[in-house]
Amino acid sequence: MFRLGWQVFRARFGEDVSPTRFRRAVSVGVVVALVAALALGITAASTGWTGAGPVRATIVVVLASLAAGLVTVGCFPLAQTDDPLATIYGEPVRPETMRLARDSVQRYLVRRPPEMRPEDRAAVLHDTALVRRTLVVDFARAAAVLIGCSLAGVALLTTGDRHTVGFTMTILFLWTLLPGLLQLGRTERAHRTAAALAPHEAPTTPPGRNRFPSGSKISLPGD
Repeated sequence: MFRLGWQVFRARFGEDVSPTRFRRAVSVGVVVALVAALALGITAASTGWTGAGPVRATIVVVLASLAAGLVTVGCFPLAQTDDPLATIYGEPVRPETMRLARDSVQRYLVRRPPEMRPEDRAAVLHDTALVRRTLVVDFARAAAVLIGCSLAGVALLTTGDRHTVGFTMTILFLWTLLPGLLQLGRTERAHRTAAALAPHEAPTTPPGRNRFPSGSKISLPGD
C-alpha cells in the first residue's frame, strides 16, 4: 500500500496541486530560507550559539534555513482552484469534508476490505476520487512541513547538545508521513476495484398484466 500510495502521489501531483500556487509557495519559501540563512549566519558568527566549529556551524545554518523555507511552503494552500465543484447527493461538499468518504464507502478503505458490492460502485468511484484528490494535496503540504522539521532535528543533532529534541523531530517525519501514503494507497485500491466492476443497473419491474386495472368498470352503451 505504501508503494501504491507513492505511485499515486507522483502520478497525480501535477493534476491535484495548482502549479501557480506551488510556484508562489516555493518562491516565498526561498525568500524565507535566504533571510533565515542571513540572520542565523550573522548570529552564529557573533554569538557562537551553534556551539561548534565553522564547518558544523555552516551545516547547522544551512539545514535550519532549509527547514524554515520548507515549513513556509507547507503553510500555503496548494489545491487546484479550477476543479469542478464537488457534490454528494447534489449538495456541495466543503473542502475539509472531502477527506471523508460515506459510511458505505469507508468499509472498503480498511486493511482487509470486503468484496465490493455492485450497488456501491458509483459511491466508491465518486467518494474515493474526492478523498484521493484531497490526500494528494494534504500529503504535499505535510511533506514540506515534516521534511523541514526533520532537517531542523538534524540541525539540532549536529549542534551536539540537543539530542532528545533533534531525534524526536527527525522520527516525526516517518511517523506522520507513512500513514498518509498508506491511506492514499488504500483509497486508490478501492477506486481501481470499483472501476473494474461493471456499471450497476437497478432492477426494474418486469412488464406484465395489470392485475388491478384502474378506471371505470361500467360498460358503455352498445358494448
